[in-house]
Amino acid sequence: MPIDDRLRDGLRRIADEVDPDLERGFQHATSTRAPSPVRRAVTVLAYAAAAGLGIAVIGLGASSLVDRFGTSPTPGASVESASPSANVCSDPQLPTCAGPLEPGAHRSQLFIPPIDYYIVPLDSPVAWDNPEDRPGVFTLHPAGPDTDAIFFFRDVGILTEGCNPVFDEAVGNTAAEIADWMEGNPGLITTNVQPVTHGGLRGLLLDIAASGTYTTVCPPNDLGTYPEGLPILPLFAGAGSGDLTWWVGGDERIRLYLLDMPGGGNVVIGIDAIHTDFETLLEVTQPVLDGITFDEDYY
Repeated sequence: MPIDDRLRDGLRRIADEVDPDLERGFQHATSTRAPSPVRRAVTVLAYAAAAGLGIAVIGLGASSLVDRFGTSPTPGASVESASPSANVCSDPQLPTCAGPLEPGAHRSQLFIPPIDYYIVPLDSPVAWDNPEDRPGVFTLHPAGPDTDAIFFFRDVGILTEGCNPVFDEAVGNTAAEIADWMEGNPGLITTNVQPVTHGGLRGLLLDIAASGTYTTVCPPNDLGTYPEGLPILPLFAGAGSGDLTWWVGGDERIRLYLLDMPGGGNVVIGIDAIHTDFETLLEVTQPVLDGITFDEDYY
């Protein structure tokens, strides 16, 4: 079955379990419109730049973080309790996205399970925005390259290799099964594997990068999925993610939190560095990651 049909079926199952208002989100997530700028299907230029120029190493001091990620939002009072973000979304068809985020507590609106998160206080040199909020994918983005951010996915499944990947039925979707596949894949360098509890969910943390042994270069397609001359290894796709498929290639490095849902399925958090020094991105994103919790009523 094609990926789009599988994602459609997966999202339909999720939408049936929650508020009917998610029908609009389902229709939009499975539409054939062009992907948004933060989605992997259109990061061709980012991959090409990373492969050709290398990832710039940026110092870890506060001044360098300002240079890399921008400055904090306009001062305003912190929010004492979590509430849905209500700013205009960067995608006009998804008005629930928050766009630029003020310091304080926020809550996702369409992602399942809902995410409560906290944008660090005004003394932080980093500005944040939320460009995408769907039932199956949610993004928190520090000001800077569109490709470098915290990504959340629901119910991901591993993909087969090649230029037309489909879900690999031989690989399960628990944190342990996904981690085992990644550790055993010769196309990946997998390090720092360890148990983790994050946001109320348990699973595994690991860092991955392309090993260079995967050499399949795919021809260009209408979506602009494949960077010219650069092999990118298919990783996973998730229910409710619309046209999103996740890959790794070039000098890219990713930290993954593979988290099991108590009732079945998974949530995956990815901190992805294409244009940014990996350790710098981890330092910038950790304060926000530390404040994340998932709504246990949806477990």
